[in-house]
Amino acid sequence: MGGGGGKSYKAPEPPAPPAPPAADEVAEQEAKAVEDAREDARRAALRARGRQGTILTGALGVPGTPDIQRKTLLGL
Repeated sequence: MGGGGGKSYKAPEPPAPPAPPAADEVAEQEAKAVEDAREDARRAALRARGRQGTILTGALGVPGTPDIQRKTLLGL
């Protein structure tokens, strides 16, 4: 009886791993990330500063002594 015929099975080779990104691409990506973070921080500071002008009192209320005298008919 024959026993197999002489052909053998050869498994296909796995695909090659992708090449790592070039150093220039990595540096560009890092520079862009840093620039984006700075821009986000700048925008956050502008938003916070923009609201500061609308706050008229502090946490303790209006500073100073209150004016509790009423005007009289003479205007004093």
